[in-house]
Amino acid sequence: MGTNHLALLRVLTRPEHIQLVFKDSEKHKKAINNNSGYLMSQLLGSCVGLISGMEWKTARFVLERPFLHNASNNYVPMIQKHVLQHLDKLHRGTDLKQGFLHPADDLKLLPFWIVAEIFYGSLSDSMAAELQVLAQDREDLFKQVIRGGVSRFTFSKYLSTETNKLLDNFQRGWKAFNNEAARRAKETNQGEPIVYFYEMVTAGVLTEAQLLQTLDEALFANLDVTTGGISWNLVYLATHESYQAAIQQEVQSAPDKEEYIRSNSTLLAACISESSRLQPLAAFSIPQAAPTARVIDGYIIPAGTDFIVDSYALNIRNEFWGKDADVYRPERFLERKNTETRYHFWRFGFGPRQCMGKYVADLILRVLLVHVVENYNLSIDSVEDIWRRNPESWITHPHMRIRCWKKDNAV
Repeated sequence: MGTNHLALLRVLTRPEHIQLVFKDSEKHKKAINNNSGYLMSQLLGSCVGLISGMEWKTARFVLERPFLHNASNNYVPMIQKHVLQHLDKLHRGTDLKQGFLHPADDLKLLPFWIVAEIFYGSLSDSMAAELQVLAQDREDLFKQVIRGGVSRFTFSKYLSTETNKLLDNFQRGWKAFNNEAARRAKETNQGEPIVYFYEMVTAGVLTEAQLLQTLDEALFANLDVTTGGISWNLVYLATHESYQAAIQQEVQSAPDKEEYIRSNSTLLAACISESSRLQPLAAFSIPQAAPTARVIDGYIIPAGTDFIVDSYALNIRNEFWGKDADVYRPERFLERKNTETRYHFWRFGFGPRQCMGKYVADLILRVLLVHVVENYNLSIDSVEDIWRRNPESWITHPHMRIRCWKKDNAV
């Protein structure tokens, strides 16, 4: 008759429990394909974010190189360039010229082009156009992952479905794009990471699937994550207008703008942390299992049991944050050291295994917010609009417009 398997999840809500479980997160085993089935396996099953053990350790060592702290700090001028170009394009083709900004929709591709330049260097017009088509196909495929249905099952690969046709087209196009990008980058000899990555594939250090799916993860999958961070920060600044002036004053007082942007001890950084505390990207973290048993409040949790973190319980319903835990008050992050808040706040993960793009993500947010508060006035028409969310996104995105008027002395 066989054996019945029941998947058990343990939900963590307390910081002391999270510290106990995640102290060796680099040894944890992530849920295979994020427990999302066949289609997910074809898109992200081999990416750095979902593999485990020595396979993860090796791939992470290779693929995190352009995202390390020292490397990331060099990207500030490049990010500033993209922010200026993107907002200029919005002024010419969207409602921004009438003083309206839809943060999630209008700024969605900003982090996309920044990360693309990190991987590939400057893109030609034809490469940019091809990448944008691939991005739309990839978005359509992931909507199907979220919907579920027959594509969750391995047998679905034998079916003649529109999803399988789209998957085949995307995979062939994505492979061809990256092969061409690597060839072009090798010819220009500017040291782009894509060349090094393919050298590691040729040497047998990485598999091609690990490379292509991690590039996918960084460009496409994490696009929604960064877009959520960008859009909620702008919504909160529009709702709490005094912080716009406070950040602008802080920027103007800084001796060096680039060093200010890199600093973790500013009101700007605190505003970003507070926004992500109140609006975590998802209600629960990706399931992962510790390699050894854990004793939590006297209960033995066997090795191999999947744990998830309840982000709202930790970020908001946590006495650590005080009686005003549900209130936007960025100063709370200036009142405590980062080491004090470490296990009270879910954003980039816990322990040794955290998001490898966290430094770049923060820089994108900081550069954008500095530019916005220096050059625009933000406000909202209705407080009720703040809680409207896009139901088609797996990340909590605000589904609203804000007022965004250019200042007279704006660049």
